[in-house]
Amino acid sequence: MDDAKIIDLFWARNEDAIKQTNRKYRRMLYGIADSVLNDPRDCDEVLNDTYLRVWNAIPPERPECYPAFLSKITRRLSIDAYRKRTAEKRNGSNYAVSIEELYECVSNGTTPESEIETELLAKHITRFLRALPERERNVFVQRYYYGDKLHDIAREQLISESNVKTILFRTREKLKEYLSAEGLQ
Repeated sequence: MDDAKIIDLFWARNEDAIKQTNRKYRRMLYGIADSVLNDPRDCDEVLNDTYLRVWNAIPPERPECYPAFLSKITRRLSIDAYRKRTAEKRNGSNYAVSIEELYECVSNGTTPESEIETELLAKHITRFLRALPERERNVFVQRYYYGDKLHDIAREQLISESNVKTILFRTREKLKEYLSAEGLQ
């Protein structure tokens, strides 16, 4: 079923919308949750929360890009679940490792708690990413937005894992230079 029909089902308040969403996007959404949480029970809970959040959001929203809409919700819920879990106990995950790598080039020695600073940083990172060649941008987003593992990125991009590491290292260095030139470092 195409996305427009699924969204129409949500607007009609038809529960098949959730079934169709699960059938079409479960694998993608589970992958996003798993890259952050690395726990099947937590991932299943996040997916259920995602479907509830989507049910409550449509209507009034009518997302233009349904997969991106779902991904964004799943990622946010996964990060919230991760924060909750790590507040209780310290567990490493692929998400923590990727954020730690990125933190080295975006941190200016303070914690990014201020929403204004975070929004400004996000705008600059978006501008930086738009200027990158497509492969570099895709590798960067796969690692730091979706939290994908290096070997998964390599397989999807049809390059070696060491090439992925090199691209990420060089892109982080470019980002660090860019943010420094913009006065954000």
